[in-house]
Amino acid sequence: MANYKLYDVPMRDRDLAFIDTETTGLFLDKELLEIGVVRVDAKTLEIKSQADIKIKPSHIELADPEALRVVNFDSEEWERDGIPLREAVERFLDLVKDAILVGHNLAFDWMHIQNAIESCGLEPTYFYKGLDIFSIAWVKFIEDPFLEKMSLKEMANYFGIEIEHHHRAIDDALATYRIFTKLIEKPEP
Repeated sequence: MANYKLYDVPMRDRDLAFIDTETTGLFLDKELLEIGVVRVDAKTLEIKSQADIKIKPSHIELADPEALRVVNFDSEEWERDGIPLREAVERFLDLVKDAILVGHNLAFDWMHIQNAIESCGLEPTYFYKGLDIFSIAWVKFIEDPFLEKMSLKEMANYFGIEIEHHHRAIDDALATYRIFTKLIEKPEP
């Protein structure tokens, strides 16, 4: 069971950490391949840091071939740039310490990350509550005929945001951040 440090940092002093993961499949028995993190100041929404963490898979033979195709998995790239899971999780936990996680379909990313944290015998360093931009978009745009699925790519197109490499964790985390800023814009008086 996760041991979250709930109130060590006042809510108003927490940064937001926009995250995205890429995996070897949709289910929790699949491995993390990549984690993207964009940490921003919650008050100004200025980017403080960003990172793309590639993880060397231990059992690529168990990967869903469609998942590997979607993320453009290249074994040479992952062998060259990837790091072991424990090192990746430790780096992630360092990057998101005391932050509030934000994602598009956050539950998917959160569950895969939590699974990796537990498999490494580590504890979360981030706040136990998070924000999902899908939920925010659903509330704001449920009647909008141009947002049928409210996927990350569909929302990016809607707001005129280019995703350089869709289904690469850092690019999708940056897109999530940019969409979030559009979703929370206050209407003109």
